Amino acid sequence: MGGTVRLSKLRFLCAFLVSFALLLVVWQRADGARWYARGLLAGAALLGPVLHGWVLETAADGVTAPTWAHGDRHVRASVQFDALAVGLVPLLALLLATPAVSMRRRALLLAVGATLYLLVDTFVVALFPVLVFYKNPFTDVLGTFLGLITFVGAPVIIWFALTFRQLQQILRPLR
Repeated sequence: MGGTVRLSKLRFLCAFLVSFALLLVVWQRADGARWYARGLLAGAALLGPVLHGWVLETAADGVTAPTWAHGDRHVRASVQFDALAVGLVPLLALLLATPAVSMRRRALLLAVGATLYLLVDTFVVALFPVLVFYKNPFTDVLGTFLGLITFVGAPVIIWFALTFRQLQQILRPLR
């Protein structure tokens, strides 16, 4: 079987954990959460009015106490956006740990993965006022589902989608 690479679970786990730890240190030292939250809220501020007409108002720092407004109605976004942003770290660590990926392709995957994660987060944050202001059983279930998928499942889902071809090649010999 020329050219096939077998997946070593222990090697993958170690690569993931080391990548995760190093990225977390860089993330904290570079204040990545604040930068990500600013980008997330800026994107949601652009997308929100197009989706539902609510306008996002933020404090001078761009992150503290954002509020969605629609006429005389206001909904405070009581979410710690900088805490949500850390979900990007496991996605990047998974992409770094994936075997059989060239450096060029890995760089592309990191950029595409980070962009997709930001877009998914931005869309859900933009929907926030609709899910909170128009509270009913449907929006409760939808909000919970979107929160779970976005902030918990998205790193793994995006990683799997972006690396499916490599994973398929790696796992094929295990059958």
